[in-house]
Amino acid sequence: MSMRIGLALGAGGPFGWAFHLGVAEGVAAALGVGVRDTETVVGTSAGGAVAASLFSGATTEEVLDAIARPLSEEEREEMRQIKQELSRRPLHRLRPQEPSMVRLGGAVGLAGLLPAGPFPTFPLRRFPTTGLDHWPAGLWITAVRLGDGQTIVFGRDRTDVSVSDALEATSAVPGMFQPKQIGKDRYIDGAVASATHAGLFADHDLDVAVIASPMTRPGRGLIRERARRQLDQEKRLLERTGTKVIVVEPNGDIVARAAGFPRKSPEVAIDIVSEVRAEVAQLLNDAGSGGGNLGRPARLRSGSA
Repeated sequence: MSMRIGLALGAGGPFGWAFHLGVAEGVAAALGVGVRDTETVVGTSAGGAVAASLFSGATTEEVLDAIARPLSEEEREEMRQIKQELSRRPLHRLRPQEPSMVRLGGAVGLAGLLPAGPFPTFPLRRFPTTGLDHWPAGLWITAVRLGDGQTIVFGRDRTDVSVSDALEATSAVPGMFQPKQIGKDRYIDGAVASATHAGLFADHDLDVAVIASPMTRPGRGLIRERARRQLDQEKRLLERTGTKVIVVEPNGDIVARAAGFPRKSPEVAIDIVSEVRAEVAQLLNDAGSGGGNLGRPARLRSGSA
């Protein structure tokens, strides 16, 4: 009987793109399972873009090329027009995007009080997802719906929208990107609710859940502390179901190496992918050979990058 594996690729900004590619390659190397062979892949923000690209059959090199590709002249012109409009109406930018959400409390309520970001989400369509005309089984992408603050899982709750639209929705960081309009609803970054959404695996009866969590890399701050608390809760929830859990987090060395990626130093991407792949493969091999040790969370070894 084949092993049932879930893979959660969490939020993490541009660094997360390269990190997740390395994690996916490491899982394939150690377990012989690509993303399309897993039970379910949950992608949030940066993780959603990588998950969808790999589901489409794109190679690591193709994803990295898309990340490094500069905006077209048409896209640059649209950006210039947006900046000009903002300069004419500076106070408009400060308006809360959905003040009624304050009633929900917590980070979701706070997100409603933040202004909509100035930038459109269309540049996120650069990821190579051609061929995904219909939702593939096993791909879930999370976003938060403005208004009621509900987490919507595209691929589970809704399959009537394009994968590209879902990628824009899950990456619409409040205060940076404009909410993504899909039909009558607007959506923002899925990380507003959870950086990893690994708790979605709780009723999947998985053998192993691999959680890639760039947001819980070393460092302080309210956002990272919240991500760590949520990740710990999600891990305990899965372990109560009998699922073996392994958490993959970056160490400080890998984060430092990625400084300036992708705009200033796109060339470091392949090194990040290679190092993370080797470390994840080793972590999984060590856990498997230890017999029942896959439930031990692990951070990539300090000094390995």
